[in-house]
Amino acid sequence: MIENKSFRLIRRYPNRRLYDVDLSKYINFSDLYQLILDGIEFKVIEEKTKEDQTKSIMLKIFFDLELGGEPLFSDQFLKNIIILNNSAGGYLVNPFLNSFTKYFDDIDT
Repeated sequence: MIENKSFRLIRRYPNRRLYDVDLSKYINFSDLYQLILDGIEFKVIEEKTKEDQTKSIMLKIFFDLELGGEPLFSDQFLKNIIILNNSAGGYLVNPFLNSFTKYFDDIDT
């Protein structure tokens, strides 16, 4: 069991349902999106394997936003990243993306 946690624990069950342990209720991606907007830290743990699924879930939320609203990235930008990653210059992609995302990590929200 996780002790002295400083985050909200979300359990993800094999049927893909999400359960907020603190609120004792099932939630959905919209609820997680609101937690992000509210600055509430959370961890999504796969109930069966006990693996941390937080990053995967946040990527799904991001992609849902990307597909459903004003896109952050153009189609051409995404194509270029995919092509570059699969080319001789692929070694440039990870440092670029890491520095790009590091900028957002450093922003005080």
